[in-house]
Order: sequence, then C-alpha cells, then structure tokens
Amino acid sequence: MFTFSGNLLAGQYDTQKQRSPPPKPTPVTFPALHPPGPSPQAPPASWSQPGARIKDHFLRLKKPSDVTEETLALLNVTFQPESDLETFLSSLSNNAESFLPPRSWFDSPGEQLSNTATPPKLLSNGRKAPEQRDFFVRSRELLFNNADAYSTLTRKGCGSQPPLRLAHFRKFWEGLDNLAYYWDTSLDEYLPPPQGANSDERTASNPLSGSTDTNPQEASAETDPERVSAPKSEPCMLGTEEPRKKAKVGDTRGEKQSIYVQNDKASGRDLSNESAHPERIHRNNVDTLGTPRGTNKKAENTLADVPRGTYRGYRIGNGAGMPDQYRIECVRSFLEPITWAFGVTLFPHRRPPVLTIEHIRFPVRMSSVAWRGPQDRIKARQGCLEGPVLGMQCRADVNFGATGKLEAQSTLDAVRELGGLLLLAQERAREGKCEQRAGEGKWWTTKERWGGGPGGEVGEAIGVAEILEKDAVSKPEEKPVERNRDGSKARRRPTPAEVWKTLRPGNPLWDPKVTYEAIGKDRTIAWDDVFMVSSLNHHISLLRLRIHPAYLELITEGRHPVETPPESDWCSPKLQRTRWFDLFNIEDRAEAMRGVWGIMSYLMRTDSAGHGNAGMSE
Repeated sequence: MFTFSGNLLAGQYDTQKQRSPPPKPTPVTFPALHPPGPSPQAPPASWSQPGARIKDHFLRLKKPSDVTEETLALLNVTFQPESDLETFLSSLSNNAESFLPPRSWFDSPGEQLSNTATPPKLLSNGRKAPEQRDFFVRSRELLFNNADAYSTLTRKGCGSQPPLRLAHFRKFWEGLDNLAYYWDTSLDEYLPPPQGANSDERTASNPLSGSTDTNPQEASAETDPERVSAPKSEPCMLGTEEPRKKAKVGDTRGEKQSIYVQNDKASGRDLSNESAHPERIHRNNVDTLGTPRGTNKKAENTLADVPRGTYRGYRIGNGAGMPDQYRIECVRSFLEPITWAFGVTLFPHRRPPVLTIEHIRFPVRMSSVAWRGPQDRIKARQGCLEGPVLGMQCRADVNFGATGKLEAQSTLDAVRELGGLLLLAQERAREGKCEQRAGEGKWWTTKERWGGGPGGEVGEAIGVAEILEKDAVSKPEEKPVERNRDGSKARRRPTPAEVWKTLRPGNPLWDPKVTYEAIGKDRTIAWDDVFMVSSLNHHISLLRLRIHPAYLELITEGRHPVETPPESDWCSPKLQRTRWFDLFNIEDRAEAMRGVWGIMSYLMRTDSAGHGNAGMSE
C-alpha cells in the first residue's frame, strides 16, 4: 500500500545524543591545476600532425588515468585565473556587469510605489523580469542559521522564536541537511571509551569498524577555518528525544537494492525491504575488506579503524561515503528557485549526454540542464523545451592529492568540466539545423544485406521453394489479429533476426522535443558564452567558456574553416571561473545566489536589435 520507490531517508539522530562514532571526516580539498599555455600559432601545429588529431587522441583514452596534460594541451584552452563576480561578467558584451544584483538587494525594498507609466521590463520568453522584491524574498531564506532551518524542518519550535518560513528554498534546506550528515564537522565531538571497558565488546558494537579512514591531522582541518575556529553560537538545538527530520530524496537509479549481510555464524539476512537511511546505507556498503562498496571514488587508500568510544555531532558518515544523489539534489534545489523566477526549469537530458568528436560519441557527465519553457502552452504540456541556458555538473571526487597525484587528478577534473561545457556549446550551436544521423543516406542503411535475396542468412537456413510454398499457403487464410482483454491489439516484440534485418540509420542523439537555441548569445559577434555550475564536496563554482564557432566545427566535424576567422585566437577557447562557494556558509551561498541571478538576468534579457535590455540599478 505504501511504497517509497527506493527513496533515501535522512538520518534521525540528535546532535547532543551519544552514539557509535562515524569514520573520521573527509578532508575538503580541491583541484590545483597548472594548465599548459595555449599555442601561439593559429591553428596549433599539433592539429595537423599525423596521428595527433583530437579524434585520434580521444580514441586512445581507455581509462581515466589515460587523461594527461597532453589532453589539455591538444584542446588548446586558455585558462584564466579565478575572479570575483564583477570581473566574471565584466568581459561580456551588452554591459553584462549591470545585470548583477547589487548587495543592497539583500535588504528589504520596503513599500515601493509602482510606476504605471513605465512599461515593465520583459525577458526573452515574454515574462516580466524579476525585480528586487523577488530577489529579496528568495535570498532571505538563505540567510537563516543552519541549525534553525534544520529545526524548522522538524516542525519543532525553538522556544519563543517563531518558526522560520521556508518556501522557495525548502528543498534546498532538506538537501543541505542530508549533506550535513556527512560533511558538517562543526559539532564533531569524539568521546573516549570508558576506562576498563572490554575492547572486544567495543569493537563488536561498532558496525563501522572496517570502514576506511583518513589521516587525523588532515581531517582536523577539513572544514572552513572560519566555521571551525569561530566560537560556537547557541543555535536552536533539537531535543534529546526528538528525531531529526525525515527528508525523502529520490534515487535516480530507481532500483531496489538487495544487500546480503553475513554475521560471524555465517548466517545471512536480506536487507532489501528495510528502510535505507544514510547510516544504514553506509553500513551496508562496507565489505569484509574494509573498503566501501559503491563509493564515489576510492580516494582513501589506507585502512584505519573507526575511533573507539562514542560520538556527538551531525555526522553519521564521511564525505567519501555520501550517496551522489544527495549532492545533486542539494545543488539542483539551490538553483531551481532562482531559475523559476525567470521561467526556466532544470531537467536532465532525456538522451544520453555525449560529446561528438567527429564520428566519436564521448560520454560526459551532466547532472542537469536549465531549459527555457516555450510560450506555446500546448507545446509546454507536451514537454517541449528550449535551450540549453546553462548546465549543472556535480562530481563525486574527493581527497584530491591524497594519493600523491594531485596534478593528474586536477587534470582529469578539468577535462571533465571542459567536456560538459563543450557539450553545452554543441547543443547551443544546433540552432536552426537538422540532425544528420549516423549512416543517413549511406548504402549500408538502404541496401539489403547479402544482396537482399531470400534464404537463410539469419536464423534457420530455408530453401527458396519452401519460402514460396509457405507464402502461397498463408495468403488465402489471414491469421486473426491477437487482441488483449480490453480489445486493444497485443504488442509483439520483433525477434533479434527481424531487428537485424531492419535497415535504418543510427539512433538519433538530438531530443525531438527540444528546440535547440543559443539563448542569451550576442548576435552581433561570432563568439558564444557557455555557463555551467560545477560542484565538488559541498561547494559550487560558476564557469564560463567563451568559444568560437570555427573551433566548435573543428571539434564536431573535424573540418578546418574554409576562410580563416579574423580573430587570431579563434582556436583557443577562454575558460573563466569563480572561487568555490561553501553551501554551509551563509555569506558564500548568498554570494553564489547573487552570481547565478546575474547570469540568468543576462542570458534571459530581451533578444532584440541592439539588445537594449537595461541592467539592474541600485
């Protein structure tokens, strides 16, 4: 009667109650890339060398360790240093910096008289552009104290303090609470075991004794120094008898997990029907060798025991053992209230996201994409989309540099980000084009195999006389159509032999319900600016790739431009990024919202001659 469809339930532990200790926290580390400089030649000499083409290089990539600095050098990308939000948008055309909301928008706008004489500003989809009040109503929900917001989710008041109003970002706070069970070390307190206790009993009572661990010295400095060193305030704490909230986060796999656990007596039990909140997931993912199964990445190479004794705090595990879906849901719930204000929705690809490098389909990671909804309501009901506007990529890599290969891990992470940005650029460049399916118009998709004559190439070998005889017998008597009980025709799946005989081009890569368009592109110049939100650990960063259509055609089709573009740097895309914003930090997530709001305002501006949409004023 009641099914949860494999959804993950958040933990239900009080932060002040002692319980079995989780593994040591995962250090928060980030890539430290030293990228190669772009080639001074246009195009680079390596592109014309035999066997050194981009296609040939990517064909040789069989595993992640094959991605080296040579891959970055071959893509010839110019990596620009990290910048603040003002610098991030200042290099764009149409006075893009003016679309960034001023910091005064975090204050209440008060009672403003609406000027009916001035026509409202419109977006490219015909909607009214959001104003300061729309920004303030959403941003104030991000300025709440974390513990106070968590207590509001439990519907338990904090004394005389009224409950907080969580409307637009309620799902974000639920997702952030899930992340806190693995990343938030602000209340970590490991208590030593009582003296004289039996060590064997302590080991037997600890279900996580075989999990991996990190260096304690590294783990002590894993969080933001400002959060750790600052004196602890007295936020609203949960009661010792009240459990934390039960937040359901949908599992994208949608599969029922069946885990068979053995005890010391070699007996087992099936845990497929038990509720799977994060602690149970973490415990079930620990095998007999002490290596977590199903973890995002094997970032911890050394085995260490879980600290003995008891623990008080938020966590029930560490970041390396957190399910990937928690990060995706949290970041998506952070972006959705902002994009909805502009009539843009977040939705994952309905076709596998693959980067086309000539005839190669290279799979890339893209967690979700922001699409603009069509103005036609009929198309909107049919699930039609327009865009893409911007992308969202969440990666599960942790412990950068723990294996002593920080440069290699940073290079691989940069290539993954570039793959997502190039995919978005290819989709935006499909505007006004029709898909050319693989093999379309070729002889092998139109001519019958083996000459098309009758016989037994597939299945059993049959003579020509027998085929003609069966056809003559079956013609006068038509076989009745099989029908279901409701009268509908029964579905019949084609056999493998019939599928093999069917001649058709390759499966399409383009979504037929998506109108591909470079939304927000400056039509007066050839360059396109592609934006993406990148996420690692519990942080996000804003990325922008400035790319020329000639470079994109070279990557996609493998053809050099017939006429050399006037820009000498057409063969070197420019990658620019912001710093990493911590979603646990109030100032960081407020600044991140300000940046995403400015990007959406710029991309959704009125697409008219001269792009005369005015920016935001104080």
